Amino acid sequence: MTGLSRLESQYDAFLFASVCETDEMILSVLSVLARQDVDPWEEAACLTQLSRDQAISSLASKIWKSNSDRWSPSEASILAARLIELLPSHSRRHSSSLGTDNGNGRLTFWVVAGMLFMSMAISGNSMRKLTKDSGAPAHSVSMAVQEDAVTRSSRGIETD
Repeated sequence: MTGLSRLESQYDAFLFASVCETDEMILSVLSVLARQDVDPWEEAACLTQLSRDQAISSLASKIWKSNSDRWSPSEASILAARLIELLPSHSRRHSSSLGTDNGNGRLTFWVVAGMLFMSMAISGNSMRKLTKDSGAPAHSVSMAVQEDAVTRSSRGIETD
């Protein structure tokens, strides 16, 4: 009996999670499933065996069927995606994938580095255009900006 209760308790976060809350009541995943004559613990066990996308689709369908007046199919899918993350198998996959280097970290680094480089190039190009339009060398424009900032700060005017 201890093994069974321990097994069922692994689904508690998922089953007792709020699907929606009103002033009168809180609708949990457990109540959504029970209202459809589905055993909540069996359904949770089945959902853990499915891929993440299949589990989301299955749960979204049940949420939408429970009250199609309240949710659109897309809203039910968004809600189901949040709830599926509470299942033990899907949360472990998600957390373990964060620790492994599958190239996403490197991709993010290069995307950020590229964006930084582009912003520097654009601001450099803007500065060059500013100096070209004013006819003054870049050094004198830079000095004029610095002098203006010093003058404003000595007068108590905030600078950008």
